[in-house]
Amino acid sequence: MRSIIEGMEYRQTDGKTRRVHKQYVDVVARILAGGQVVPVTVCWVDGRCFTIDEIISTTGFGLMVHGIRTATYKVRFGGHATELYLEDQTRDRADGSQAHVMRWWVWAFDRTLEGERRRSGRTAFGYNDRNLVICCAVFHGAL
Repeated sequence: MRSIIEGMEYRQTDGKTRRVHKQYVDVVARILAGGQVVPVTVCWVDGRCFTIDEIISTTGFGLMVHGIRTATYKVRFGGHATELYLEDQTRDRADGSQAHVMRWWVWAFDRTLEGERRRSGRTAFGYNDRNLVICCAVFHGAL
């Protein structure tokens, strides 16, 4: 479940509500002869890559909002399910034509000092420049 409170995005998992943000990720995908896009491998910002075991469900591209349409892929890898999004953004060029930019993203939990204390049992110092944990059970406690 996702909600917006005071301009911040929140998502509920495991009975807890946590602040999230879009995190763009690298994806290796196949484009089939019929034009379908099939994600094969997801690579997180820290360099780890995971082969997708199963595509549980997909939704086609929705309505365009602010020049962006998004398709949702519910995928499973490493025994855990998560949602992967494909964003198709239309941009106007100076010559009047349009360009399409396609990017993959996931919801990522914002890392907080309080969350670090709970995970490590001590005060956390020295966050990296990204300050995030990917929104998937695979990474619980991994960072």
